[in-house]
Amino acid sequence: MEDKVINEDIVMLDSHNIDNLITDICRNEFNYNIRKRGENYYQIGNVINVLKNDKEYYAKVIGSLDKPYDVYINLDEDDLVLACNCPCEENCKHEYAVLMAIKNQEYEIGKVLPKIEEKAFNLESVIEAIPAEKIKQYLLSSLGKEKVCFEITAFKEYFCKYLPKQDYEYYYNNLYNSLVLESDFEKIVNNYLKIINNYLANLELVEAFKIIKSIIEAYNKANKLNFDNYIIDIFPKLEMFLRIIVRKTDSQLKEDIENWFKIVRENNYYNNFYLEDLVMMVQELF
Repeated sequence: MEDKVINEDIVMLDSHNIDNLITDICRNEFNYNIRKRGENYYQIGNVINVLKNDKEYYAKVIGSLDKPYDVYINLDEDDLVLACNCPCEENCKHEYAVLMAIKNQEYEIGKVLPKIEEKAFNLESVIEAIPAEKIKQYLLSSLGKEKVCFEITAFKEYFCKYLPKQDYEYYYNNLYNSLVLESDFEKIVNNYLKIINNYLANLELVEAFKIIKSIIEAYNKANKLNFDNYIIDIFPKLEMFLRIIVRKTDSQLKEDIENWFKIVRENNYYNNFYLEDLVMMVQELF
């Protein structure tokens, strides 16, 4: 998302005069045609989601051909930013429409967590850590033969146990942010499910549990545990994964899972009966 530069001669007003600040921005930073088109976008309801995080605003606007665009606006006096990931190289109608929504206080108050980047993947270090016999087995397998050009995604999936382990916060924060911003969360969860499956195949049970827990906790924190059909559809798969982990794991991880189940019960996650069923079914294995 490319930032658009705001003219320095805009007079910044204090936080109690957001309405006047937005009026100044709209008058100085948008030409007449963009203002009219942005006003129309706002009036017909193309601004579908605005989240306020202090002086930052994250929004989604439906553009041409029903394509959604992400808009970021920072109304901080010292760091004023308008940004949109549409192709427009100047301040655009999507940003203007979001400013209209902010001016009319049509937003939800939320907290966006810090974005945590994936730990760096150093190919040389990973290869050094993999036993030579394992590499040989991979290269001689049907999968290795089919990937003669060294397809990195397949390699990472096959040798996931030798890759850097991501922190719990990496999975949790990124999924939570995607849920509250309504941006690609199903794609993220689908990727998480693939990672879980790879970890289970390599008996990396702690890592698999870490991701399962992050999915349920993020959905609960975002208040979507009971209101999203996608999470309901994948509960049977999460239950199956947890049952495999409990059957194969040692006493320490079992204790960690039991302690988490206790938190689930004590904090009334059971208002979701799918989750209650998951816990009850897995608990039978202890």
